[in-house]
Amino acid sequence: MVWICVGTPSQPDGGINLDYVARCVTQIGAALAASPRRPLIVLRSTVLPGTTRGQVIPTLERASGLVVGRDIDLAFHPEFLREGCAVHDFDHPPKIVIGEQRPGGADRLLAAYGGAAGDVGGRYTAPRFRTSLEVAEMVKYSDNLFHAVKVVFANEVGALARAVGADAREVADIFCSDTKLNINPYYLRPGFAFGGSCLPKDLRAMLRLATHSAVSAPMLAGVLESNRALVDAFVARVLAARPRCVGLVGLAFKPNTDDMRESPYVAVAKRLIGEGLELRIYDPGVDPSRLIGANREAVLAALAHLERLLADDLAALDSCDLIVVNHPIVDASRVAAWCRAGKRVLDTVGIKGVEPGPAGYEGIFW
Repeated sequence: MVWICVGTPSQPDGGINLDYVARCVTQIGAALAASPRRPLIVLRSTVLPGTTRGQVIPTLERASGLVVGRDIDLAFHPEFLREGCAVHDFDHPPKIVIGEQRPGGADRLLAAYGGAAGDVGGRYTAPRFRTSLEVAEMVKYSDNLFHAVKVVFANEVGALARAVGADAREVADIFCSDTKLNINPYYLRPGFAFGGSCLPKDLRAMLRLATHSAVSAPMLAGVLESNRALVDAFVARVLAARPRCVGLVGLAFKPNTDDMRESPYVAVAKRLIGEGLELRIYDPGVDPSRLIGANREAVLAALAHLERLLADDLAALDSCDLIVVNHPIVDASRVAAWCRAGKRVLDTVGIKGVEPGPAGYEGIFW
């Protein structure tokens, strides 16, 4: 194998400088052109998604005269090393991620870690992922973006804690002890905007406190705006399909509840009605006759004729030409049936069993 581990520093415009990668790949290609050996080429340098396929592979092919995937294989293998303890992290990786140009092309690389978890004396017990070049490239950036967000989040919360006389270290210790909600994958999977009676309200309250306490919290201040932008983009996406009738599966802010306070799906429904679209909604958890208090006031203020919009069963949505799945209360067979009938399905939750999706199906980010 030949591993490429050169720098990709920032450019003045924020992009990354690929000169070192290009020079290295060109030199490797020239050496291959003069040699019968065909090592696996492994790119470790951090590059933007699409770079390996769109730039590195063409550069290697031009310099070597070889075709990647036929004459030679290339993989993208991101590193997850911290400065100061990189050797330890190499020997004990949190995960082993390999992006392949073709399935099976990186067998030699995986063999270096042992054929299965626990091999090589138990050193490499990390989970292994063989995926596409683009997913592997994006995983590296996903990790680093989240690390940056975590640092800023902790510091903005720390500044707010200090402003009210609370010890930010103790707050952090208690926060980090919760591995059921705070430190787990529950809130880290792509989907639709957040809503409900807690998150928007509490964000606004803390931002108000920050203003009164002269505490700068720009990341937290941008959270609600980002959430609103997601709703705006989704409405625009629905309208771009030019549907006559839209069906919504789920209206409450989450399944198995009738709480519609600040539900993003209520906001979408209101916007679509305002655009003149016919709307039908199926949500078995919502019974208008049982809504009370602020919950009832909130939804009726947005959807005055809620009773007329709600359907008793999913079959009522069969006459719609676009269906938005907000709650995971339909299965893959139902989605497939809608698609076979020529309907477009937008899935915001990731219904299991529809990957790759049938014609007419698309996820919110997949």
